[in-house]
Amino acid sequence: MAAVKEDKKSGASKRGSKKARTLEGILGEGGLLDQMLERYEFRPQQLQMAKRVAEALKSDTMLMVEAATGTGKTLAYLIPALLSGKTVVVSTGTKALQEQLFHKDIPLLARHWHESFDAVLLKGRRNYICKQRYGEMLFNPRFRTAQDVEHWATIKTWYEHTETGDRADIKGLPDDYPTWADLSISSDACLGSKCKHYDSCFVTHARKRASEAKIVVVNHHLYFADLALRQNGYAEILPEYDAVIFDEAHHLEQVASGYFGMEVSNWRITELVSDIRKTMQAEDALDADLESQLKTIGQRGTSFFTLLAFGLYEGRYPIANILTGHQKERIEEAHRLFGVAMTELEQELKRFGQKFEISERLSDRATDLKFEIDAILAANDERYTYFMELRDRGVFLNAAPIDLAEIFKKRLLEKEPTLIFTSATLATNDTFDYFKQRMGITAYLEQAEEKIEVIEEILPAVFDYEEQCLVYVPRRLPVPSDPSFIDGVAQIVEYLLGISKGRAFVLFTSWSNMNAVHELLAERLEFTVFKQGERPKGELLEAFRQDEHSVLFATSSFWEGVDVAGDALKLVIIDKLPFASPADPLVRARMDLLESRGGNSFMDFSVPSAALILKQGFGRLIRSRQDTGVVAILDSRIATKRYGKHFLKSLPPAPVVWRAAEVKHWWRAKFGDS
Repeated sequence: MAAVKEDKKSGASKRGSKKARTLEGILGEGGLLDQMLERYEFRPQQLQMAKRVAEALKSDTMLMVEAATGTGKTLAYLIPALLSGKTVVVSTGTKALQEQLFHKDIPLLARHWHESFDAVLLKGRRNYICKQRYGEMLFNPRFRTAQDVEHWATIKTWYEHTETGDRADIKGLPDDYPTWADLSISSDACLGSKCKHYDSCFVTHARKRASEAKIVVVNHHLYFADLALRQNGYAEILPEYDAVIFDEAHHLEQVASGYFGMEVSNWRITELVSDIRKTMQAEDALDADLESQLKTIGQRGTSFFTLLAFGLYEGRYPIANILTGHQKERIEEAHRLFGVAMTELEQELKRFGQKFEISERLSDRATDLKFEIDAILAANDERYTYFMELRDRGVFLNAAPIDLAEIFKKRLLEKEPTLIFTSATLATNDTFDYFKQRMGITAYLEQAEEKIEVIEEILPAVFDYEEQCLVYVPRRLPVPSDPSFIDGVAQIVEYLLGISKGRAFVLFTSWSNMNAVHELLAERLEFTVFKQGERPKGELLEAFRQDEHSVLFATSSFWEGVDVAGDALKLVIIDKLPFASPADPLVRARMDLLESRGGNSFMDFSVPSAALILKQGFGRLIRSRQDTGVVAILDSRIATKRYGKHFLKSLPPAPVVWRAAEVKHWWRAKFGDS
């Protein structure tokens, strides 16, 4: 949590102007921002979006607006939100955008606004240091890895001065710093108002400030965690509000899946054991019997999850396949033994119940965890698809809702106040049909007793793609399923890099394709070659920016939210159309549901979802009016299949060529031999 208020010493000359309190007076030509900011550029699209947001807020109307890169959409919704006088929650798809909003865009407005306003940044509880846990660590330092010790001095210095308790303010602390799990606390383990630090708790302060603010900046994960709690009858996280603005709204379905289903992992078992041990130690109640039970849980949990994952690679696997394999009997026995140990742990904790209220909550947490594992393995609710996922050394058991549209309709659309959805990638084939169908908006509008007005706006591109960009699709390259596809990709990548002199992202839809092409080219290229996984993401991007003739091989996490301005990036190569794998259990279940309802799962689901992802990859290249270059999509199906036109129509309006020689001709005309 943090708050921003206007600096009353700045911008005094504009305060008396009534014009500076209108959208045109702020965002228009010669308006407030034009006068106050040196690099401000008037953009008609930004003003048009702001008017639409203002209209939605005034009339409590739903709004969907696609605002292409360069529109300046954050100011286009923040300004009408402030002018409306309403309490508005802004929910972002990533923490990066959340931080940008709060530390860049809102302070800019605060410096020039006509009156003071409060804005608050609110994150999930695990982002804040727990004073109780910090005190325990200070008294008895114990670190999860030897490397974690290196950051302890920095954390202690930061703690003495922090006003927010937000780990993001600790310079140099890795995102995956393991010991942070012991310095923060989950809601299940928190003592709440009974904690001696409650009044000075960073989370308590964050929520209090949020209840007083006009703008509350959260991310989608926190928003849906709050929505799930409200619907289940638990205390809410967010204060009461009048409207919600979802930025990067294309992430909503993916994020919401995790909050309206179930997920149990080996990490959750580890965290439960750790929380019980720390909590009972703090109460001086960790006796030999409880310690023995915790060790048993740890051992049996490890055995159970190890058997589930035995012999498998990273990816998703249907639960039914796991439980019918050759390990079936061993898994069932490990599950039974783990269940027995969990039941014994519940009983062990309950004997402390009258003395320590927290032990009852920990017992309930163990009960819930056991119930979820049993329910996922039983897999008997047809509304869900059940699968196991292996990623980042974790084993995750999931029950994911197949039809999120119905959940969105009942829990969001019918319950919440004004809803505004925006993103640079929200429409496909010049319509919002796919987004509305996935979000339950189509069904909501059809079933409403009275006609509901919805505002839809696809803003024109800000950049001159006709002049700034070229799209290349190799018409004669073998299709991705052909065994010679990888060799063909490597050949074209090498040719294009020779034209661009490096300065390229080579983006892949899979690790296997990335590794195969990298292995073929790494030693042959005369440029510095970086590959995802060799260093942390931030370090890779910084190294890429510093070496203006380098090449970065990467996968899905580099398809969006990555900005490289200027001459360091002139070429983006995408290996193939990013269709979701029909072998993925959740994808398969959603495709089957569409088919059962008479739809065409390929055209109604696979194509539009892939088109949105492709737009994100395309968007890495042109980030300003000064950027120029080539986007190469090495999938000949765009040229040969009927659905190829759908993908081209969904991309920004850049010229398309089909032969590599035309790329060289365009490049030389634009850049010479540089």
